[in-house]
Amino acid sequence: MNPDRIYQQHRDDAMAVQFEADSYSTFVAMPFAEQFSYRSRDIYTDIIQAASAFACQEGGLPKKFAKPKRIDDGSIQAKVITEEIIVQTLESHIFLADLTFQNAGVLLETGIALGLKPTAQIILIMQGNRSDLHFDIRNNNVITYDDRDQKAVEKVGKALIGAAKAWEEDCHRYIVAKSQMLTPEAIACLQRYGFIQQQDKAKSLHPGDIPPFFSSVWGERSKDAYREAIRELLRNRLLRTDYKVNAIPGGDAYGGHATALGWAMIEHMWPQLKRTGNAGGSL
Repeated sequence: MNPDRIYQQHRDDAMAVQFEADSYSTFVAMPFAEQFSYRSRDIYTDIIQAASAFACQEGGLPKKFAKPKRIDDGSIQAKVITEEIIVQTLESHIFLADLTFQNAGVLLETGIALGLKPTAQIILIMQGNRSDLHFDIRNNNVITYDDRDQKAVEKVGKALIGAAKAWEEDCHRYIVAKSQMLTPEAIACLQRYGFIQQQDKAKSLHPGDIPPFFSSVWGERSKDAYREAIRELLRNRLLRTDYKVNAIPGGDAYGGHATALGWAMIEHMWPQLKRTGNAGGSL
């Protein structure tokens, strides 16, 4: 396992992935075995994925719901599967676990999720009686269902909607907290970027267009202060570098564009500077 991939700036990285996603993602942990009346693939498609479609139909949220995914969907990039499970748990908006049979692997993944994600973004479901669960787990909200439960899709779908709303509230708190940790210089750059994007979506932050704030506060050191502010925004995943080779006569062109997280910060602090169309285009 590579601890750096999982833990280094994991909160910022995971939130950046979630901000940039076009839809709410759900990572599913569940038994794969077909045992007794439990049909893993049917439950996955007919209840969990159907619940995601139900949540999309209900609407009322800024994004739609992507089809939920298990670890066996698509290619596994990590050499150790546990690492991929942790990364998927971190980067997905919602974690959903089916605790039927108290499968050891599912319980392990649920414990990881409880340690990494807000509880409101974790959905627990199971067949059977929740009182059979270990006391560490059963005190959480657990949705029970059986293979004849006509309301199962609706119950899980409403839980997905609630988890997505919880994520929206959490990301608002995150943006507020993040904005309070930035220097005035970094904030001035974000404001400048939002302003120039209103005029021309192709424009970027550039050393040739330093905000007036810097010269009034830093004087002759304004360029150095500006560069440090740009580095601060890059470190915080609020800005991305756009570098184009031979883009202009005699040389390269470069500048900075706000990431999805950066735009969320701009729109929170200056609601009048909302992005329009294909904001953050080329230089």
